Amino acid sequence: MGIAVLAGGAWAIKRWLSGGKTTATPPTQPAPDGAVAEAVQAGNWLKAARLSLDAGDWRSAADHFISAQRPLDAGRALRKGEAWLEAAAQFEKGRDLASAAQAYLKAGKKDEALRALEQTEDLQAAADLAEQLGDLRRAAQIYQRMGRVPEAADRFQRAGETVKAGTLRGELAERNEQWREAAQGWAQAQLWDRAITCLDRVGDDRGAAQLLQRLGKIEPAAERLTRAGAFAEAAALYEQKGLFRKAAMSHQKAGDTERAIRCLTLEGDKIAVIKLRQALGQTEEALRVAQAVSPTDGAYVEATQIVAIIHINRGETAAAARALLVLLDAPLPTATKVATGRRAAELFLELRDVVRGRQVLDKLAGMIQPGSDEESWVLNVQKAFAELPVEQARETPPSGAHTASATPTLAMSLANAESTESFDDTPAVGEQTAIYPGGKGEKRRQSSSEIPLITDGWPTGVPEALSSRYGELERLGQGGNGVVFRATDKLLGRQVVLKFMIQGSMPSETARKYFLREVKLSASLNHPNIVHIYDMGNTDDVLWYAMEFVDGVPLTAHLALGQPIRDIVFLMSVVDQLCAALDHAHAQGLVHRDIKPDNVLVANDGTVKLLDFGLARAMDEGFGEQSVLAGTPYYMAPEQLDGSAVDHRADIYALGVVLFRMFTGHLPFSDGNIFVAHAVEPVPDPRKYNRDLPSDAVAVVMKAMAKKPAERYANCRQIALDVHVALFGHVRQG
Repeated sequence: MGIAVLAGGAWAIKRWLSGGKTTATPPTQPAPDGAVAEAVQAGNWLKAARLSLDAGDWRSAADHFISAQRPLDAGRALRKGEAWLEAAAQFEKGRDLASAAQAYLKAGKKDEALRALEQTEDLQAAADLAEQLGDLRRAAQIYQRMGRVPEAADRFQRAGETVKAGTLRGELAERNEQWREAAQGWAQAQLWDRAITCLDRVGDDRGAAQLLQRLGKIEPAAERLTRAGAFAEAAALYEQKGLFRKAAMSHQKAGDTERAIRCLTLEGDKIAVIKLRQALGQTEEALRVAQAVSPTDGAYVEATQIVAIIHINRGETAAAARALLVLLDAPLPTATKVATGRRAAELFLELRDVVRGRQVLDKLAGMIQPGSDEESWVLNVQKAFAELPVEQARETPPSGAHTASATPTLAMSLANAESTESFDDTPAVGEQTAIYPGGKGEKRRQSSSEIPLITDGWPTGVPEALSSRYGELERLGQGGNGVVFRATDKLLGRQVVLKFMIQGSMPSETARKYFLREVKLSASLNHPNIVHIYDMGNTDDVLWYAMEFVDGVPLTAHLALGQPIRDIVFLMSVVDQLCAALDHAHAQGLVHRDIKPDNVLVANDGTVKLLDFGLARAMDEGFGEQSVLAGTPYYMAPEQLDGSAVDHRADIYALGVVLFRMFTGHLPFSDGNIFVAHAVEPVPDPRKYNRDLPSDAVAVVMKAMAKKPAERYANCRQIALDVHVALFGHVRQG
């Protein structure tokens, strides 16, 4: 009895010394013959544990095994006593995780059991248990660890994690080169580019098109459908995107020529419409379309050529001759004009139309080389006409739009060009460079003694080193910071405009910066409605550049003082092209800063060209000339006048002023302090000058000329669309 008490005291002391943390517990049953107490007293924990087990005292046995640092034996003892949680803890401590999991399950602790199983090699059991618990995501992760991708993807799918499921399926299918299955997986994972790439691997263009269409990528989708031979479907998508030329091609491939023609009409490709009508044998319809082309349209010359050919083929001599006569004023190569003139003269001779025949010969006079076969032909035709009685020229005008009377407003504008006054009080070089040959502009230039043709010697101030490259210099004008010549590029055999920097009113260094900026910014733009820069240099310390020569006149020449432009087709053509040029410049981060009619060139074929980027500024570019007021006051936005930050909306304001002038023949502000007027005075109602102006057109001007930039149009394309609605009463398609 004393030994038992001693043993109990030893256990209590040990517990105290260990801070009460020892896991050993006093025996719950008396040890036989005090053997356990003796083993404990001797520190023989294993013997004490075995004796306790033999006595059926699993609790004491477990404690003694713990004291002996035998957790697995302790766990087994506790398991015998169905102390499941304690057993599980000892099994985990001994790293027998499978037994721990079983003990946790016996204790009803399934989450703990799953945690333990996940650390064993029996992952299948873990996965099964996870599914029993309804934790499909965890089951999927376990299957993923096992490398069983289909099962993992299935569990992720059932768990609602479709992106992960699709990613696993896509990766597995790609490894196995199962491209369609991979595409399905990537599509499920919303990795569209990878899905489309997989479909492309097997040439499934239709499947790729469906995905692209779902993503809103209409044009690429249409391209895939075209490759798949689904031309009608492709055409529908192209139309949806407003890509009418491509839609027309697809309609043609699908055999739907009428839809193709409709799309080409919406695209504005009148020549393609005419040729397609001809190819279909619809000659009368082709002629109708060709005759409807306006002289201000870029397609006018080719359309007129087609008109002439149709009339010739149909034996309609008079109509053919009149069409050919019109072509003699078109910007065609000399050889083509001579051939056209010969045919026209022969037809007029056949018609015995002496007046028009002589008109043809007069137009050919400056094109015929002395001593050539053409000169001999001219003499013979002149003789033939001389033998005919001179009759009054027929009054029957050429058919369709190819007559002077068909475009009275344009004719009036050209007739008034000589008397048109410039409203700008400080002419810039752009006003002079815009005076190119062509129409009335050419007659005005040739009659001016201030702009002589330089045939003898070399002009003063122009580096003679350039004479090897350029010749036949003809001075066009001077202003701001440059002098301008028309010249022939001997190397390339083309007409160019040469601009040389001169000392102007600005400080020399500032002028040089503006000049170099004009070259740099203009050269950075590549657009059919912006004058191109061909070459530049610094020769003999003189800065110069060569730019595109345009056969035409500035928009100013079409703006009769006090008279609006009545030809709305011509007006719309100018607005469309000018807006396209400005949007292109703005997309490149450039602001023109000097939009006005003198910087808008209208070529004889109707093409509009924007020029003179000398004042342009790259957005957010610090240039430093704070003392230099850039622009023309009559067209300047309020923020330009008060020195505020300027962006592309300053050009939109100036465009609004140009529209005001085109709609009315007047400037919104032309009297008094122009600076103050633009800054604070309300824009006058354009109907003050033009009562017939639609209210929608007034709204366009007012919005473009809003005092606050934020209240103006965001881009020029929208201006063009709104002007179209205002002038034609409907929204333009495309």
